[in-house]
Amino acid sequence: MGAYDRLAASYDRLWGRYARRTAREVLDALPPLGSGTLLDVGCGTGTLLTLARDRFPEARLIGAEPSAGMREVAARTLSGRGVTLLVSPAEALALPDASVDAVTCLNVLHYLGDPAVALREWRRVLRPGGTLALQDYVPNGLPGFTRLVSLNDRDLVRVYTVPEMAGLLGAAGFGEVTARPFRIDLFWRGGLARGVRG
Repeated sequence: MGAYDRLAASYDRLWGRYARRTAREVLDALPPLGSGTLLDVGCGTGTLLTLARDRFPEARLIGAEPSAGMREVAARTLSGRGVTLLVSPAEALALPDASVDAVTCLNVLHYLGDPAVALREWRRVLRPGGTLALQDYVPNGLPGFTRLVSLNDRDLVRVYTVPEMAGLLGAAGFGEVTARPFRIDLFWRGGLARGVRG
């Protein structure tokens, strides 16, 4: 998480447009929450939670973020908005079983050494019928895309295709799985996989 601690102060300036685009795509995939609970895993500087507060004014919002630097920026961004921030990695959430109605995770999958562990954890905290919306960038078709990205991001583990993302959700026991690509900008392509906890 050291890299994100160092990047935190400039993250929104460098990646804010990308983060807002992906957050809107994920929020559009969620059902209405009413007074339910939304957990954003790897919440970063709080972009999705800021937009979620406007979209779901009655919902309980929680962000889990292991990077102290990113959490510090998120705390300032979300101050007064009724959002709880947890010091939790994706694979070990400080929440009880079946305690949230929706889980979102944006731009984290490519860092996970064993995504199956994280997906089991996300399923654990979801209530039956709860929704997971998982987003990450996907190969854009350019030769050498993953190698190019890995030169700039030493923590990259793996970039998944959209069908692979769907397969991860299915293997973790999620039902009603759907997955689709979308355009983030001229260079980046996103994948969005959605599933429901049975």
